[in-house]
Amino acid sequence: MAFIGSDPVLSYATAEDLRDRDQRFFEANDGIAFAGASSQLPAPADLDDYLEDLTIRSTQRINQKIRASSAWREYMNHVGIENDINNIPDINPDLIIDRKEAFTDMCVYYTFKEYLMPKMADFTEDSPELVKIRYYENKFEDLFTELTSVWDWYDVNGDGTVSDSEKLVAQIRTRRSRGRRARTYVR
Repeated sequence: MAFIGSDPVLSYATAEDLRDRDQRFFEANDGIAFAGASSQLPAPADLDDYLEDLTIRSTQRINQKIRASSAWREYMNHVGIENDINNIPDINPDLIIDRKEAFTDMCVYYTFKEYLMPKMADFTEDSPELVKIRYYENKFEDLFTELTSVWDWYDVNGDGTVSDSEKLVAQIRTRRSRGRRARTYVR
């Protein structure tokens, strides 16, 4: 598990991380077409380049999801960085000090659910591919919620450590009800 790039970090996961997560997917679909590469990057030479292009796109989306979350604005206020709806600072992946494995896993889950599984899915009700898409989506959402609730991984001032003043633990609010329609499931 390693980030791709350093100063700036381009991706939280590598092609090897994708292959390690779901080896059977790649064995069953060894003819994955990679003609639709991102226009921002050069055309991939092989499948690994294509997979890393997808992880780069996933990393960009994850960063945007974090930036758009209310938890990010709350965290920025906690560490003393003023922001408002028109001036929300970007997340800097180079300042992620701890829990890099969680970011790698989150990037892998996002890549599978958004880019790889839909290429192979037949989208019939309860097809095995849709079940896997839901599985990866749930894993991604769980990790995303965890990381945006416990801010113990981001080095705001860039000094190489996450100090106590940079940590924030937010309470996850769950609402439980006995009513069938308003039932909240907690994983």
